[in-house]
Amino acid sequence: MFESYLSVISNIFLQLDYLNPFDDPADIVTQDDIIAGSVTVAIAGLSIFLTIMAVSAYRKTGVSQLKYIALAFSLFTIYLTTEAIQELFTFDDDSFDLFLSVIMLGILICFFFGIMRKKKNHV
Repeated sequence: MFESYLSVISNIFLQLDYLNPFDDPADIVTQDDIIAGSVTVAIAGLSIFLTIMAVSAYRKTGVSQLKYIALAFSLFTIYLTTEAIQELFTFDDDSFDLFLSVIMLGILICFFFGIMRKKKNHV
């Protein structure tokens, strides 16, 4: 069942690949490309779901660290989207790599602030 699904999807992508005049004709979509793309879409969906969950939890509890966690998940979604656009249109611009690195740094900083707790002063 899974093989027939991949075969149909692969044939569709192969037909679309040949219709694209800006693409290299030697570049053929394989099953590995389809699986990798499906996993990327699943990860992006999960990061969107986790963003929604973190925002919902922040609204219910008011814990300020959840703002940073939600921001980190949304930055991760932006990271995946930018990476997919770079793969799809095959830009050879180094500014995309710099942009992706800045987003990854932002994700790490947001997760750092998301896990830090404020100490209460005991007098």
